[in-house]
Amino acid sequence: MLEVRYNKKTGEVTGWWGNRHGNHEAKLKNRPNGAIVLLDIDVPDKPLEAWLYKDKKLVANPDYVEPLPPRDLFSEVDELKARIIELERTR
Repeated sequence: MLEVRYNKKTGEVTGWWGNRHGNHEAKLKNRPNGAIVLLDIDVPDKPLEAWLYKDKKLVANPDYVEPLPPRDLFSEVDELKARIIELERTR
């Protein structure tokens, strides 16, 4: 079960809990448009920003942009070194 806090006006997901259900008063403190629902799903594999709460379920946020994968700088340096060596050989 997943407890989801969301903004009632925008559907924006603002928090979730996979195992600390309850204490809604504290979780909604200073969130006048907030609401909490309990969904029979596991914790999603993408961050909060990737989801909206709509029609009693989580749906993909069309405005969410996947981050670029992390770069492997060591491999990039090794590749550049190899290219420089090859260029020096062909001189």
